[in-house]
Amino acid sequence: MKNKLNVIQINGVKGIIFVIGAVICLIAGFVAFPGMVFKLGWNFIAHATSVVPTINMLQGTLLWGIVVVGYFAFKGKGFFVEFKTGDDLTKEEMDAVMHRIRTERQADLIAKSIMRARELELEAKKNLDSFEQEKKDVQNEIKNN
Repeated sequence: MKNKLNVIQINGVKGIIFVIGAVICLIAGFVAFPGMVFKLGWNFIAHATSVVPTINMLQGTLLWGIVVVGYFAFKGKGFFVEFKTGDDLTKEEMDAVMHRIRTERQADLIAKSIMRARELELEAKKNLDSFEQEKKDVQNEIKNN
């Protein structure tokens, strides 16, 4: 089975104007028009309730963008917010969790202190080596003079 490939040729200024027009129509249809609809809807609610301020075209387009991004982010997934009360941790469980957090934090502080001490040790060794080299250079210079 042969696949037929349609090729669009852009010839001259007329073709470039056509492509620019097509892009502008796509932007208007998928960005500007829904932004305008969201702006009008928001402003209708703003005037009816006097609770929220009115928005302009740019803000309506941003609102449309938020809706689109939210749709693609949560598409196909259940999104539930659950607030749980009553079955909280007991005092003993909370104390155990807090003890574990303190222990891990203290272990992190000890590890950071060891790493910093090692860095300082390496820096001191490097400084000592450079000092020894300078000392040798000075001694060689004194011998040569």
